[in-house]
Amino acid sequence: MYGYLLRRLLLVPVTVLGLTLLIFSITRFLPGGPLDRHLAQEAAQASKMPMPSLSEDQLLGLKRYYGMDEPLLKAYGLWLLALVKGDLGTSLRYQEPVWQLMRDRLPVSLLFGLASLFSSYGLCIVLGLICAYKPGHILVRGLQGLLLLFNAIPSSIMAMLLFFLVATKGYFPLGGLTSENFSDLNAWEKFQDLLAHATLPLVAYCAHHLAILTFILRDGLQDELAGEAVRMARAKGASTGEALVFHALPLAIIPIISQIGHQISLVLAGSFLIERIFNLNGFGLLSFEALHERDYPLVIGLLTVAGLLHILGNLLSDLCLGWAEPRIRLYGERR
Repeated sequence: MYGYLLRRLLLVPVTVLGLTLLIFSITRFLPGGPLDRHLAQEAAQASKMPMPSLSEDQLLGLKRYYGMDEPLLKAYGLWLLALVKGDLGTSLRYQEPVWQLMRDRLPVSLLFGLASLFSSYGLCIVLGLICAYKPGHILVRGLQGLLLLFNAIPSSIMAMLLFFLVATKGYFPLGGLTSENFSDLNAWEKFQDLLAHATLPLVAYCAHHLAILTFILRDGLQDELAGEAVRMARAKGASTGEALVFHALPLAIIPIISQIGHQISLVLAGSFLIERIFNLNGFGLLSFEALHERDYPLVIGLLTVAGLLHILGNLLSDLCLGWAEPRIRLYGERR
């Protein structure tokens, strides 16, 4: 296990180098960049009011301002050196450091990302056990029908439905993360206010993925209940509930553990539509604005962080699988 972990950690810098070089190259050569947009604006103004075209010195100055005056590898090396020093550059739109913009949006993304991650996995275990224990009960059938509905509705559509059917009726706040008088409230009132604002976005984030995880776990539990390990436990006197929790669950949980890495990579990604509907300033809205405005320093910074999270998430998934099922031998271990 330790040897496998060390090898994977040594591959992280190489993977990050390849990822960042690819992102840097694509954003550099895509049409419609900041220099192209500036020249287009100059051309539009010149069509309305005749004015001399930009000289070579002016074009060189623009390229230097936007960091387009250096060869690709040299520019990438300078950017990478700045990244090692903790500098991701300055946003072209906001004229603020990229790290500062990401740090300002981080609390919102962490709140909903981690809350949806733990809520989805915690609830799916409970619901999966219930669905597998009494599959024919009328309440369980109703629960499965509700989960099928969650599975069929995308997160963005769920957010719109919750907003128009619940929030507009006055049951929950229409948007934002806190109320205007949040600073004047005591600790308990602040918690209640934050919970009221976060409930509907959290449901929109969790509902679809919760349904998928629950069905995966339910099917796995039902397969394990008919397996040899559970039959042996039942033969030794274990009840159905004990066999389900202590024998079937450790085996059936493996498929959903393998998805932890993918979910961790989405913790900071957020959702533009959900954040837009509920007026939340998270990474989803920031990413959309960066792409729309061709803010390449900000785009590169967001993609770099997302890629690093995806790499570390996959590593965590492999380690969790090895811990949950010792019979799974990790690559490179001796048999």
